[in-house]
Amino acid sequence: MPIFPDEIALLSLFKTEPILLDSTSNDLPFYYNEATYRFSNGKEDFIVNLSPSYGEAKIQVNEHTSKRLLSLLDLKRVKKFEITADGKERASVQIKVDNEDSQQMIEIDFKPHFKQIFKEHLTR
Repeated sequence: MPIFPDEIALLSLFKTEPILLDSTSNDLPFYYNEATYRFSNGKEDFIVNLSPSYGEAKIQVNEHTSKRLLSLLDLKRVKKFEITADGKERASVQIKVDNEDSQQMIEIDFKPHFKQIFKEHLTR
């Protein structure tokens, strides 16, 4: 079962309300919904789409003024989505993806500016 932060932790991290795929059902737990967060750090614009129950995360980053695409991650086998910093000056996450013979670790800084580090470790 994929591990994702709860709705309150993500609201604190992204500082914005999510757009939920199923906003008609108040009984549907956040974990089983799809949430899209749109926010900016002033230099880059972010669109983060999370589907915790499916273990999916999509993160798109565009340059703020030109709208040029800087990064697009579309992950389908997220094992863990962990908040590593959530403050006024710094916001970041670490994403773990398990494959058959490797584990991928992606570190993403949202504030003060976008940074992405990708590491892969063989598990066999």
